[in-house]
Amino acid sequence: MLRSYRLIVPLSTVLIALAGCSTPLMAPHSPTLPAQEGQQALARTTDCCSSLASLPYRPITAEETLTLNFTPQSPAHDFGDGKSFFQAFELPRNNGPIALSVSSSIRDGQVFAPTILVLDANFQPVRKVSSDSLKVRRPTGFTAARLAGEFSLTPGADAQYVVIYTSDEDRQASTPYESEEKAYARVRGLAEPAGPDPRATHAATGEVSLEIASLTRDTGMAPLLGSNPAQMPQTSGSRPQPSAAAPATTTAPTTTTNAPDFDYRRMIDAALKAGDVELALDLAERAERSGHPGTRAWLAERLQAKKP
Repeated sequence: MLRSYRLIVPLSTVLIALAGCSTPLMAPHSPTLPAQEGQQALARTTDCCSSLASLPYRPITAEETLTLNFTPQSPAHDFGDGKSFFQAFELPRNNGPIALSVSSSIRDGQVFAPTILVLDANFQPVRKVSSDSLKVRRPTGFTAARLAGEFSLTPGADAQYVVIYTSDEDRQASTPYESEEKAYARVRGLAEPAGPDPRATHAATGEVSLEIASLTRDTGMAPLLGSNPAQMPQTSGSRPQPSAAAPATTTAPTTTTNAPDFDYRRMIDAALKAGDVELALDLAERAERSGHPGTRAWLAERLQAKKP
C-alpha cells in the first residue's frame, strides 16, 4: 500500500531539482580523497586474503540498497588484474532471479570505476562485468554525473558471490562527463560554456551505490524493472559518451505497450494520488536510472499542473 506523506519541500524547489538545474535535494558528502593519494594508499596496503574463497563476504538480501565506500580502510586484494580495495557479498539464497544496479558518482573530477566479478559456490569466477560496460549518466537535481548500469542473475550454485573492485586497467582510463554548469545551461536554454567536457580520473577510492531487487517476489517494485533487465556486456570496449537528453536508441522499438515505461508512470500516478510526492520523486529517479529518460520532466509537468 502506498504511504501518505505531507510534502515538506517547497514545490518550486522540487521542480527545479527535477529539471536538473541545481542540486538542492542532494545530501552533502565527505571530502574526496585525491586520486594520487588513494593510489599511494592502495600501494601501501597489504593483501588481506590468500584466495577468493577467503575474502570477507557479507550476506545481502533481495531488496536492499547499499552505499559502498572504497577507502584506505577497506580490505584490498590482488584479483589477478591488479590489487584493489573491494567489497564482497554473498547473494540471497532460494530467491530466484535478481537485478543488480550499480552507480558510481563522479565527484571532484574523479570516479571509482567498478568491475563486478560473479563467483559460483566454489568461489570460481563465472562472470566478469568490466567498468567500460557502464554508461555515463548526466548530472541531475538528484545526483551528480555518474557511471551506472544494471544486470540480472539467478543466485545459486552457479552464481553465489559478487565482488566489486577496480582493476589496473580501470584506473588507467578516464571518463568524459557533462559538467553541472553545462547541465544547468542546457536545461535552462542558455548558451553552454565553451570548451570540451571535463574528464574524470579513475581512482582507487570512491563511493558506489548497489541496489538489489528481486524479479519474482511480490514487492511492488519488481515489475518496474521488467522480467528481463538489460544485461551489461562482459567484453571490453570504448566507453559510451554521456547519454543525450532524448531517449537513447535501443534495439527494441518503443511502443505504447512498453511495460517498464507504463509501470513506472502508473506507479508515479498512484503515488501522487496518495499524496506521496517523496515516493513519486524516488520512482522518477529509478526510471531514469533504468534507461527511461524524460520521466522526471514528465513528473515535473504533473507537479506544475497541480501547483496552485
